[in-house]
Parts: sequence; structure tokens; C-alpha cells
Amino acid sequence: MVTAFLSYRHETDAHRDSVRDLGWLLEKEGVHVVLDQFAQNREFNGGGPDEGWPRWSKEQAANSGHKVLIIASPGWFRCYRGTELAGAGLGAAAEAGVIEQRLYNQRGVASDIRIVCFDKVDPATLPLDLQRYHRFDAVDDAAAIVNWLKGGIAATSAIVSGWPDEAPHLAWPMADHTEARSAFAGLITRGSKFRLLPVQGSSETGKSLLTRQILGNALRMPGLACGRMDFKGPADLAGQAINTFVQHLGVAAPPASLGLTGQLSKIMTDLAGRAQPALLVFDTFDLAGEAERWARESLLPWLMRAEWLRVVIAGQAVPRFHGEAGADCCAPTIQLQPPAPEDWFAYGQEHRKPGLTLELVRQVHTLCQGKSSLLAQMFGPAA
Repeated sequence: MVTAFLSYRHETDAHRDSVRDLGWLLEKEGVHVVLDQFAQNREFNGGGPDEGWPRWSKEQAANSGHKVLIIASPGWFRCYRGTELAGAGLGAAAEAGVIEQRLYNQRGVASDIRIVCFDKVDPATLPLDLQRYHRFDAVDDAAAIVNWLKGGIAATSAIVSGWPDEAPHLAWPMADHTEARSAFAGLITRGSKFRLLPVQGSSETGKSLLTRQILGNALRMPGLACGRMDFKGPADLAGQAINTFVQHLGVAAPPASLGLTGQLSKIMTDLAGRAQPALLVFDTFDLAGEAERWARESLLPWLMRAEWLRVVIAGQAVPRFHGEAGADCCAPTIQLQPPAPEDWFAYGQEHRKPGLTLELVRQVHTLCQGKSSLLAQMFGPAA
């Protein structure tokens, strides 16, 4: 997901609000925006960064993973030139100095820095070494800004505006688990009575296959933000697992320094800023550790007001939410049972050549001790 850092000078309240509105516009088009106004609420809870704003500003401006949009204004250009009044515009000056060095290091050929104007700008008023770069009009060129940020992927406004009245056709290549399928179909509709679906089952009942199929169906719903986290995955949950989780959520992976629950909270805050339909799938939740407390204390309250949010939690044991804020948003727990040989026979008939018999399936079922992971490989689609 592309990230844009907005560098600007606090000229007036109106100017600051215009920058914020531009940030919202870009995020609605799937761009992750780094902006002090957003970070103050989303990451720092109103208290600012621990390292202080000057260092934070310089780190964002120096981050090679960020494309930079310079918000044109006389004050920002004074900061860039070093002619601003002493003690004024310190944050913009810190950013401008780093941006100048980036341009210098790139010999002036900048593929990741552009200028955005809210008002008409006389090119002659720009610093001489910035006059060569293209300038976008913040209003008239909004689609072009997104197109440039995304590297030629035009703005599509593909994010859906609401849950469908009826669930789409669900691809469900699994043996049995029709109760879970029906519950999930209801969960992803506008009129759903619930926003969290708990699914519980012992080992080898097909929970992980189920959550992968749920994610697969969500990915087929145009514009739906969705992500799946498996807590039995890599030990480095603050790293690769989080990156995988946010891949189709349309938000950036939070820094590992926040810790797992801090990262999850940051993801929720970013999703809430967009308030578009999102599905979160958590597998092997019995191994979630500190994340279970986060689910009780943070996720449930979110669900009370977040009509845009749906959650599936699966595990050998799933939390029982009773008497807690948001508990009424939870559907009754689906208790998975191992599919019987008859279920695997019906499943196998869908994927194998004629000749498969129920007796053969029963024999294989016995030899495999009913393990869903093995039976799914034997009777599922050919590789």
C-alpha cells in the first residue's frame, strides 16, 4: 500500500484544515497518509510522540518508503530557504531540510516528491531548485494526485459504501460446516443482528480451512477491506503476521514498537477513520495471549458503534463475552464437529473422478483418524 507524507507549514487554521481534508480524500482512495494531525489522535492519543515532534517530523520526511507531497505556501518555502523568522515554523523547517537533502542525494531527479497547491502559485516565488517539479492543484487535480501516488493505478473509489442487503454467492469447498456458512452469510449483510461470529472446535475440525475460506469469500466482494490473522503463525506477530493481516485492509502496518495490542488498536483506529465495511478474521484465538484482553476491552466496545465492522474469531476455545460492553453484538458460538465419512464422500464427489465409493472414504477416514487436514488434501481439488 502506498504511503504519502504531507509536509506543510501551519499558516492558518483554515490552511491546516485544508491539509487535513486532503489527507482524508487520499485515504478514501486507499492511500495511507502520514500527517501530524492524524498521528496525534491515532498513535499518540493527543500527547504527541515520545521522541518529540522535531525528530518525528524529520523521520517521516527521511523515510524512503513515503512519497512526499509538499503543500505549497509562502511559509513553507521560507522554511526551505532558511529565511523564516527565528523560532517560527520549526517543524516545517526540520522537514524541509531533510527533503532538500533527499533531492540533493537523488541529483535532483525525484520520483517520489511533488508539490500540491491550494492557491495559484507564481512559479517565480518558489525556491529555484523546486521550480522544476510538477505542481498539482489540490482540488482540480485530486484524481491525478492519487494516480501519481499509486504509480499509475487510477483512483477508482472502489471501497464499498455499505454491507449488501443479501449475501453474495459463497464459494464453500468444504465438507459440511453448513451452520458456519449460514452464520457467516448473515454476518456480512446489512441487516445482521450480530457483528462478531465466534467459531469453536477441537483440533482437526477444519477451523483453519474455514477461516481461509471466509477470507477467500471476502476477497471476492469488491472493495471490502478484509484481513486474517492466525495466532499459531510466526512467532514474530509484530512483524510478518501483521504485514499479512493488513495486506487487504487498506491501512499501513503499524510499527512493531507499539506491541501486538498497540498495533491492533492502531489498525482499528485507521479503519475507523475511513468507516467503510471491513471484515477481520482471527484464527487459533486460544493462542492469542494478550490479544484476548484487547478483544474484551477494546474490540467489543468498537463493535457497539462500528456498523461498518464484522469480526470472526475461531479457536479451540473462544472468549465468552457475558455482561461486557458490546457482548450483545456477538452471535451464538458455532460449535464445529468433525465431518462424518458421508460428508467427505459428498465433498470428494465434487472434486474427484467417478469411482470414489463411500466404503473407500470410510476406510480412509478410519486410517486418518478423521483428521480434516489430511482428508481435505485427499478428497479436495487436485493440485
